[in-house]
Amino acid sequence: MEKVIYGKISLSTIQIVKRDDKFYIRYDAGAHQIVWREDEITESEVVAMLNGQASESQVLSSLQQRLLQVGVKPYVSNWSPKHS
Repeated sequence: MEKVIYGKISLSTIQIVKRDDKFYIRYDAGAHQIVWREDEITESEVVAMLNGQASESQVLSSLQQRLLQVGVKPYVSNWSPKHS
């Protein structure tokens, strides 16, 4: 089962969900077109965002760097709001 922790996709913002004891962030990674992604983030990143210790952009930047390091293209869609 999935639980929304933060945000609302219908408002064109990020959304954090918890599913199977893991946290995922959904966001538009595109610059000139919509490129929806869903990627796993750590619980500490979720807590930092919710407590104002890290901004959304800081968490997304860190996530995208991790994706690049493991060979994943962070600007290619892997999720669609239509399937949630």
